[in-house]
Amino acid sequence: MDATAEQQLIAELADLVARRTTAMAPEVRFEPAASYTDPARHAAERAVLFRDYPLPVATGAELAGPGAFTTSQIGDLPVLTVRGDDGVARCLVNVCRHRGNIVCAEPAGTRRTFSCEYHAWSYDRAGRLRSTVDRDGFEGLDRAAHGLVELPTEERHGIVWTLPTPGGVLDLTAHLGADFESEIADLDLASFTLWDRVVMSQPFDWKCGVDTFLEVFHLAYLHKKTVGPFFVGNVGAYTGYGLHHRYSAVRNSFTDMAAGPADERTVYPHSSLVHLVFPNTILTWQMDHVEMWRFYPGVGGDGTCTAEGLMLTPEPATTDSARRHWERNWRILLDTILDEDFATMERVQRNLRTGAVSELAFGRNEIALQHFHEGVHAELRRNGIDP
Repeated sequence: MDATAEQQLIAELADLVARRTTAMAPEVRFEPAASYTDPARHAAERAVLFRDYPLPVATGAELAGPGAFTTSQIGDLPVLTVRGDDGVARCLVNVCRHRGNIVCAEPAGTRRTFSCEYHAWSYDRAGRLRSTVDRDGFEGLDRAAHGLVELPTEERHGIVWTLPTPGGVLDLTAHLGADFESEIADLDLASFTLWDRVVMSQPFDWKCGVDTFLEVFHLAYLHKKTVGPFFVGNVGAYTGYGLHHRYSAVRNSFTDMAAGPADERTVYPHSSLVHLVFPNTILTWQMDHVEMWRFYPGVGGDGTCTAEGLMLTPEPATTDSARRHWERNWRILLDTILDEDFATMERVQRNLRTGAVSELAFGRNEIALQHFHEGVHAELRRNGIDP
């Protein structure tokens, strides 16, 4: 962010800390439990939010050179994202044009070609069909028309975005809006390096995964023995950008920094900036690195999700000390998210399935959480679906 915006944020956070309060929504919001459990609701989200909206599917750091790839499961749609020999990142439907098997089962790596294990049809880094193995058996087949199906793709601000609908129009500028795009651009993700990435199936609705990151109310309780002590509890600033938002948590070091000389005041590393990239991505500036989580409806049925998490560092680790530092941060991230946040979300999902409670109460102090769910409801209604 520019210097003026940064000083405005510091002033806002300092005021909240001084008043021992946080950004507030106008009123408590009551979210139906069915939002997490209703099969019709899940089907609507898959059909609208995960087909018609631009989604971050990888970062440039995950595709560091020609042939570097990741695979993602966007609901029922398997996607292969690969950097071609021409340097272009492409999102391809990870489905062989012969008999419909996937052509790549690995979560990430580097390959020259992608070969289906069923009958060995192979494709190059741009998705073009290179071999059907049995030439006589497929004599007359138009190879040029039988490459992997390509999805609309754009690499911008260090992120690879896709529209998970073949032939659709990817209008990233309209989706982000000028102000939020500037916010993302200022993170300069294109200059970062991938430390590590995990992909996992989780037994809770994809929105539970997003919910985890949208309030700091729980830090002093759920994370009281891990990361909670590093933050000022239940204090955060909120800025909405249409469907997207930024939520700024306050670290303990903030107070001393804000009391110091005006020309030395800085947001980093005294605040963690959490961005919601609607509908499914959390992008967090965390002291000296960036963390990203992407959540997709799961293939294991309603009430499950696929979670992709990664950590980006500002430069490659070239010393043992640097490697220890980043590995320690990575382990803290995974231990906190998996053992505390995700374990809690699993229990939440299980409890909601019982029907014991009909709704959840999102407090005024959970303004970012409210904003996210309001956006989901609004977009489904805008597409003719009443959730």
